[in-house]
Amino acid sequence: MKLFLLSLLATAFFGLVASSPARRIVGGQFAENEKKFPYQAALFELDQFKCGGSIIAEKWILTAAHCITQLDGSPTPTDELKVLVGSHHLNEGGKKVKTAKIIPHADYPKINYDIGLIKLEEALVFDETMQTLELYRGKLPVNATVTISGHGKTGNDEPISEVLKYNTMTVLGETDCFNEIINSGWKKIICMNNTVDNGICTGDSGGPAVYDGKQVGVANFVLGKCGGKRPDGYAFVPFFVDWIEKTMEKE
Repeated sequence: MKLFLLSLLATAFFGLVASSPARRIVGGQFAENEKKFPYQAALFELDQFKCGGSIIAEKWILTAAHCITQLDGSPTPTDELKVLVGSHHLNEGGKKVKTAKIIPHADYPKINYDIGLIKLEEALVFDETMQTLELYRGKLPVNATVTISGHGKTGNDEPISEVLKYNTMTVLGETDCFNEIINSGWKKIICMNNTVDNGICTGDSGGPAVYDGKQVGVANFVLGKCGGKRPDGYAFVPFFVDWIEKTMEKE
């Protein structure tokens, strides 16, 4: 089994954010404006785009743990990470906010705990371009249609997207998921798929998967190549709701 963590290639493509005309998530379509996905966030490390995220409270961003940790597993220094909110374009509009605290899940780097939180230095002022995304609770129906969004690459050899893109994916059942990810911890991970040439890729890590207007997943990894036949893996938000809420309360 070839497991491709989206973070591993991110640094190699930082310099491509503003240099190529074909920039988009694999498949899908462009977000028309910043009001389409007001909960979307983009993470910048040392002023270079790295990952996606979602606004879940005035001072809190939900993302993947591998987006906010260094190679030795320690949290990214707060002075190296900023969060863009209120824009569907990486280089236009919105606001970049400084970070106050970086909190990857304590059990990461286990693959089924790839989730983390960013506390912002200042509270966001919500409007039609900036809104929170409610967290989903309970079971997620098999074959449910889920909306994903991000600034990731259109394929393994394509550049990162300046304009936000979105797509839909289908939730796989437990058996289909286990057939692809042995010992993954089904309750903590959900698998999603679509036809070939659709899905997440480098740069989409940490971005949200939304069902019924609520966040059910955090983009974690692809199996094989981006947009291939095999499913994409997401941290299953309902499993982590207690951890998310307790962490925010404590901080």
